[in-house]
Amino acid sequence: MRVSMQCALAMVRDISLAKAEIGVLGLVLALTTLGNSFVLWVLLRRRKYNAPMHLFMVNLCVADLVVAFFQVLPQLVWDITERFQGPDVLCRSVKYLQIVGMFASSYMIVAMTVDRHNAICCPLQAYKGGAVSRWNTPIMVAWGLALVLSVPQVFIFSRSEVSPGVFECWGKFAEPWGLKAYVTWMTIAVFLLPTFIITVCQVRIFKEIHDNIYLKSEHVVSADMKKNLVFFHFPFFKKRASVSKAMSKTVRMTLVIVLVYTLCWSPFFTVQLWAAWDPNPPDQVAFTILMLLASLNSCTNPWIYTAFSSSVSGELLALLRCRPKLPHRSSIQIIYKALKSLFKVV
Repeated sequence: MRVSMQCALAMVRDISLAKAEIGVLGLVLALTTLGNSFVLWVLLRRRKYNAPMHLFMVNLCVADLVVAFFQVLPQLVWDITERFQGPDVLCRSVKYLQIVGMFASSYMIVAMTVDRHNAICCPLQAYKGGAVSRWNTPIMVAWGLALVLSVPQVFIFSRSEVSPGVFECWGKFAEPWGLKAYVTWMTIAVFLLPTFIITVCQVRIFKEIHDNIYLKSEHVVSADMKKNLVFFHFPFFKKRASVSKAMSKTVRMTLVIVLVYTLCWSPFFTVQLWAAWDPNPPDQVAFTILMLLASLNSCTNPWIYTAFSSSVSGELLALLRCRPKLPHRSSIQIIYKALKSLFKVV
């Protein structure tokens, strides 16, 4: 989506800036690919458990890999070769897939948040369908919106002649408002609207947990103490401690999700808006580097959710240490029953 700054760099190429850009893109590509590939492999190994959060994490990893291979990688090759090398069809396809990755990664976080909000704040509606379905509605909506909202890229960008005999993959915008409208719309659709939905859902989740768990626990303790003025029931205090721990974990996860998402995307869209509305940005080098940092969200996504999943983090840690994790109790029971039945036959 780096169209606003590309217009300023159409005919002039700063070698030092190009090297820094290639270095940053290469690092982001490596981190995004390795992190999401590791976590995706662990999640696919645990696919038999079919946990709803695992299904979201699988799709989030896939979305971030789309960012790595169809957004970061083409841009890296483009910067190395200096000019776009390919026909018009490839130009339109690359531009389409670049925005698909941005939408999918952003909207998958929204889908996870909305699903968690429904499960906590509207449990009857969330589970009225019965068993967990492989065709998760929020996931399908996220991918569907990403694919549909990226379609305008095919008509905006094309292989164009920027100078006699020199062709580039360039966007054509109506003057003087076309570029400004495009960048503003993308900022709202990819960043501002998802951030608003995530924040509202997380605040409501925390409020629901606080009102329905913590306050109810205090009410149960006080009511039980009134009935038994002499005998104190220690399990209630233990329950209250566990509730506080769960609340603390929810608060930390809420802060991490919102803050990391905001910190990764806000510099990119701030620079995009500035460059689109101000034709003479103050520092071209700083602007270009800041625009490269948007994909860092795809680097951090797998580790954020793994940190709050003890089962996945434990298996991933064992994988990184090259130590196979011990089989679960269910597997041991199956082996035990099989041996027992074998000995009975003998």
